[in-house]
Amino acid sequence: MSRYTAIVVLLMLSFSCLASETVETAPPERPDPTIRVATYNVLNLFDHVDDPAIIGDIDDLPMATTDGRCRSLAEVIRRVDADVLALQEVESEAALLWFRDTYLDGMGYDHVVSLDVGYARGVENAVLSRFPLMNAEAKPNIPLQDVVRHGGGWAEPGDGDEAATYQRTPLRVDVAGPDGYLITMFVVHHKSGRHKYRRESEALKLVELIGAVEQEDPARNIIVLGDFNAAPWDRSMDVYGEAGFIDIGADPRSERPRTHESDRILDFVLLNSAAHREYVGGSVTVHESQAPPKDYDWRKDPRPDACPSDHRAVSIDLRPADRK
Repeated sequence: MSRYTAIVVLLMLSFSCLASETVETAPPERPDPTIRVATYNVLNLFDHVDDPAIIGDIDDLPMATTDGRCRSLAEVIRRVDADVLALQEVESEAALLWFRDTYLDGMGYDHVVSLDVGYARGVENAVLSRFPLMNAEAKPNIPLQDVVRHGGGWAEPGDGDEAATYQRTPLRVDVAGPDGYLITMFVVHHKSGRHKYRRESEALKLVELIGAVEQEDPARNIIVLGDFNAAPWDRSMDVYGEAGFIDIGADPRSERPRTHESDRILDFVLLNSAAHREYVGGSVTVHESQAPPKDYDWRKDPRPDACPSDHRAVSIDLRPADRK
């Protein structure tokens, strides 16, 4: 290879993905001790083992994540360095264990949960953790028809919103932190696209499920995080605010970083009042990652290996000491 050819190749590799708009590339230094909690939609993380139950136009094997994109995902995860990492769009627990063992060696993620909820496309919510995980639950087909809408501002049902059950049930799991510190997490991946009515129904039902946990233990630290597929001002997000959850990314003093390469804010970390008391102020971070070129068409173009996901990871820090 000539020197000129080598330079051209390097330039092509450098520009295979364009940098996203400027966001913080590293969280602030965290005081000791803290727990870092993060969420990351990893965009169809599929292993290279064929699942005979997933066939036809959603066959899993053609979706196998390339080695290059796995390495890009791992680079982001290593940079985030979360103690507890909530993930969306993971094929299975087996796929997550393969990814962890192959690409995240040495990160201390000894505890893994990923539960199948029967979603047709074959992806689910999951958690990687350095702390023990308990009471993991994600019951399939939770009914949505019985939710009650109070007040106004709700969306009208659209085509496809007549579905009577949760499409991707949130994953509930308890994290046993140091010195008896306990966090209950709900990892969400709400319905995407134009289905605002459906997202509102899902949010209302999840608030009901969370209410049952709070009734058992009013002092419980609860975090709801993941891909909400909604803007901060959408009615489905209001549901959580009305239930007492605090969107710690909402800072009126500064412009909010986008969490999706389409220049939207879709990923959130919400805290109830108990967990918010442990939040390290200013620690919320949207992590930089590479986005494809502007002419990239996700419907037909293969995703460049250097562009790990269409979402960006979001992290926060907590002080693991409940205050009365």
